[in-house]
Amino acid sequence: MKMAPPSRLSFLRRSYQQMDKPKILVVDDEPRAVAGLVSLLQHDGYPAEGISNPQKALERLQTGGIDILLSDLKMPGMSGLELLQQAKNMTPSLNVVMITGQGSVDDAVMAMKQGAEDYLTKPVNIDELEIILERIWDKISLLHQNQAWRASWQKQFSREGFIGRTPQMERLFHTIQEVAATSATVLIEGETGTGKELVASSLHALSLRADKPLVAVNCAALTEGLLESELFGHVRGAFTGAIRDKRGKFALADGGTLFLDEIGEMPFAIQAKLLRVLVSGEYQRVGGEQTHYADVRIIAATNKKLRQEVEQGRFREDLYYRLNVVLISLPLLRERVDDIPLLVKYFIDQAASRDQHLPLYPDAEIYRRLQNYSWPGNVRELENIIERALIYAKGRPIQAADLALPAQDVTLSTVTDSSAYVDDYQGVTLKEMEKRMILRALERTKNKRQAASELGVSVRKIEYRLKEWGMKK
Repeated sequence: MKMAPPSRLSFLRRSYQQMDKPKILVVDDEPRAVAGLVSLLQHDGYPAEGISNPQKALERLQTGGIDILLSDLKMPGMSGLELLQQAKNMTPSLNVVMITGQGSVDDAVMAMKQGAEDYLTKPVNIDELEIILERIWDKISLLHQNQAWRASWQKQFSREGFIGRTPQMERLFHTIQEVAATSATVLIEGETGTGKELVASSLHALSLRADKPLVAVNCAALTEGLLESELFGHVRGAFTGAIRDKRGKFALADGGTLFLDEIGEMPFAIQAKLLRVLVSGEYQRVGGEQTHYADVRIIAATNKKLRQEVEQGRFREDLYYRLNVVLISLPLLRERVDDIPLLVKYFIDQAASRDQHLPLYPDAEIYRRLQNYSWPGNVRELENIIERALIYAKGRPIQAADLALPAQDVTLSTVTDSSAYVDDYQGVTLKEMEKRMILRALERTKNKRQAASELGVSVRKIEYRLKEWGMKK
């Protein structure tokens, strides 16, 4: 088993000690002022350079390598505010400190509103400047080294985009690695949000076909006629609107992998044509007579149990056996709750990297609450809830109120805490529990989109369930 990654604080502290001071660009229309500040900064160990022309300063910033811009506010030709705006547009992460005369403090405050880190008044107090630079250095160092730590941490616990170290995920990693190197057809079964597309991408990326296309088709998104044309292509005049020949996904994926998502929704007539491709590798375009050969690997995915669909006469048994050469069943998030802290930290890190700020992690109580939730939408629902919670948190660590977990959800802990839920759900299977929650949400909201939002699942999942239960959409 892998060793735990280094402590984040010790990692950052060690990296911080090794990091060079930030590079500073001084801009002032008075050459003597520039030379004086550059000399002082270099004496204190800062790599610094100076320019007396704001336009040339922008040209220098374009070449990169500058961490801090130290600029006069009042300059002919281009003011410090204009330089600030253009510099920040060019490099949003650039730290800018403005230098202003005593009578221009209002302009300096305006500069801070437009993104400046701080300002100094003339004559520049060297001690005050040093304090500001050290504060900026602290921020730059933490941001840079946090990225390095994040990469180290993710390397420990993620493989091919997956996050997890529970036994269920270890088995999944092993299966993907074993199966990817073969040409076997793969059937992926898993609920919405468990990562079926990610598994398909990983199988392709690790295969001998990795340098060829990975082409995806959602079998639930198209009508029977459109799906046939999408898969096999059509010839000109095959139907109204077919004004030219069109290659299908089998042709586009030649030599690579074709990913058939939501295969359980494929119409019966198309299932027969897919079976022919799997048996002989041959197909014909819609309206055409010429036989084409498909050199593709098939990976199919479904959120249904295809064996049950076969038994109920909704899916061809012969096609099922052709697809089910290798079956990969994805674990539900509620079956691997020990991975939730790792996933939460990963999503927070992703948001911090995107928005260019330090990640702030919640305390153990938040993780406990998340681990006690049943996650009908699995990892996708967790990602959405964390993203929403970060918005509510507004720059502080996530708190319980920020999570806004759907009140309709029932977990083992809430069942034991609430006699009302005990009476309502005692002896009920998870499938029946899910059905009751969806129907109650629909009855209350009268709107599928609102119901889906409350439950933290997709509208498509609700529509699938209603169809499965024989109810009108």
